Amino acid sequence: MLALIATPLIVRLTHRGEALPGTTVAGIDVGGRDRAALRAQLRPLANPRSAVVVIAGGRRLTVQPRQAGYRVAVDATVREALRAGRGGLFGGLPSTLAGLVSTRHVEPVAQVDPVALRRAVQRIARAVDEPSFSGELQISDSLDVSADPPHAGRVIDADQLQARLRAALLARSSGPLRIAMRAAPVVSAAEVDAAANEASDYLTEPLTVAGAGAPTQVAPRELARVLALEPIDGGRRVRLGVDAEAVDQLVAGIAKARDRAPRDAHVADAASTVVVDGRGDLSWRPRRVRVTIAPARAGSRIDQPALARAVTAAVREDRHSVRARTTRIAPEVTTSAARRSSQLIGTFTTYYEPGQPRVRNIRTMASAVNGTVIAPGEQFSLNGVTGERTRAKGYVPAPFIADGRLEPSVGGGVSQFSTTMYNAAYFAGLQLDSSQPHSAFIDRYPPGRESTLNYPDIDLTWTNDTGAPILVRATSTDTSVTVSLYGDNGGRSVRAITGPRRADGDGFSIEVTRVVRYGDGRVTRTPRTTTYRPLDE
Repeated sequence: MLALIATPLIVRLTHRGEALPGTTVAGIDVGGRDRAALRAQLRPLANPRSAVVVIAGGRRLTVQPRQAGYRVAVDATVREALRAGRGGLFGGLPSTLAGLVSTRHVEPVAQVDPVALRRAVQRIARAVDEPSFSGELQISDSLDVSADPPHAGRVIDADQLQARLRAALLARSSGPLRIAMRAAPVVSAAEVDAAANEASDYLTEPLTVAGAGAPTQVAPRELARVLALEPIDGGRRVRLGVDAEAVDQLVAGIAKARDRAPRDAHVADAASTVVVDGRGDLSWRPRRVRVTIAPARAGSRIDQPALARAVTAAVREDRHSVRARTTRIAPEVTTSAARRSSQLIGTFTTYYEPGQPRVRNIRTMASAVNGTVIAPGEQFSLNGVTGERTRAKGYVPAPFIADGRLEPSVGGGVSQFSTTMYNAAYFAGLQLDSSQPHSAFIDRYPPGRESTLNYPDIDLTWTNDTGAPILVRATSTDTSVTVSLYGDNGGRSVRAITGPRRADGDGFSIEVTRVVRYGDGRVTRTPRTTTYRPLDE
């Protein structure tokens, strides 16, 4: 008797903190393993590889356990493996002794997440279900209405699949599971014919859309593209309704014809004979000129989703009139704000030899920029306004400075326009954001006060940091190009102070300081030093 008691005690002491000999988990021998070793050995159970096979609707599908929500709690399984065969000091003697000569099976502690399981069932249903056909309207060009008859489909028994799939996952079975299909609900042919008759009656009148100016009439021929049969009550009934995509297209067409964009007020025309073209020290202050203001106009926009819902309801309820809701869109620049743009705040003129290809490019760019309006707080980008210079836009090949050498390029020469624009913004006292001088000095430009241009990497940008919109007027002749800016800069005056040229290697450097005096008396001084190298011949 003492031997019988001592033997299991010795076994327990020898295997303290370990699974008893003869213990298996999911067919894995874990006897003699401590908690850490058990966790490492059983961790693969958390990622089962064997898929469950489902056969339904003539298709064979596989379900990965993890996708269906199957999870093994490794730590809980480890605890069960360590507990197996240990029923107490004396109560566990038979099992402890039996563990020395037989195998003890421990099932993994597993569970199936119901949400993931339901999603797995839904994925299978989408793959094998054959939905019922609820019939379809057929409307001829002469508005004769008929309907294709309905017929029943087949759907998987989702409840049966969910229950059996869960059981197979917990039993660690790979199937296959054969799941029955059942007939899907379907509407009666009589109800489809009745809806077709409703469609025929509905197409005897146009649909009137009011609320956005003069009423719009949607002709029956246009309505015919919208009408459709709508299954309801889970496919057991049908009613006359609409095709949602067709309604959206109809509404978009109405909105395109009825929407009106707002128009900002701006300076439409300005007269000026002022010429500023100095290349050294220069001062400028705004000058009042005669301008013509184009007044602002509010816009309006149809609420398309609301109109689509209204049209849908009208068809379902056999009504032939709807009201469109519109939203007023205020202009960004009011007429009163534009009236403040009555000053020539900056202007500059540069010159060229007539007849050169580059002249065509300069004049083409001037035409593209002319009339641009920059609202308060908005940034002007020369590349943004003109885009890439291409032959289709009228630009031609002309010399362009690249890496210190002159090379032909479509749009070459437009840096002269950039320089002209730069000086107009410079003397307007505006915020200069980005500009890059030429690498080589060109004597037709003011030294240290010029700006090259290349699309898309070298741009000229400045911000309208005034309280009024700015109108850009860019004009050109056979021999010159002029950029003039009209607005109200609050009385800023500008002075350019040009320093001496200083030798710098084989080139020279020069410093030009912009002094801006604001209307409130503030003064800012911004120096810029430019270094020029000779062109590589």
